[in-house]
Amino acid sequence: MSIFKVLIKPREYLGNIFSDKKSGWEYFFVYGFTFALIGPVLSFYSLTYQLSYSPDRTILYSLTTYFMDLLIVIIFSFLLSVLFGVKFEKILKFYVVVNIPVWIGDIFDIYQPLRILSNLGFLYSFYILWIGIKILNLRKQAVFIIGLHLILYVLNALLSEMIATNPLLLKILKSI
Repeated sequence: MSIFKVLIKPREYLGNIFSDKKSGWEYFFVYGFTFALIGPVLSFYSLTYQLSYSPDRTILYSLTTYFMDLLIVIIFSFLLSVLFGVKFEKILKFYVVVNIPVWIGDIFDIYQPLRILSNLGFLYSFYILWIGIKILNLRKQAVFIIGLHLILYVLNALLSEMIATNPLLLKILKSI
């Protein structure tokens, strides 16, 4: 089953991911590690060649956004696992799939004036999140889960920007 099916038939795809033999960590390492690269790689290109940022700054920004994207998936999965008693690996698998449209939406990072359009993937991720909430029988916690998704997305963006623009970190990077 192609991972891109989640974009076209998310209900059918999510209905099948919990019965496949892949673990949550396998989804994380195979799909999370690869799809999360889209934004940082394209941002590196656009910030360097379109906005003339220094290579140090673009490397720091790209690395920060990549690792923050992955960390947010683990944090979300851990919180839902602890708070609602759902297996961590099940939530991890689910939340990697929820983030695929977010990461694919980062294709717009190739051209900075269109970067705002990357939020379309984030908006679509709410639809996939909602379908998954129903499949996981977490409807009573839906407001919390949707709020957590939104808060972590915003925190990820803010922290990534703060870290990537930190002058102390840039000095440390230059000295390496």
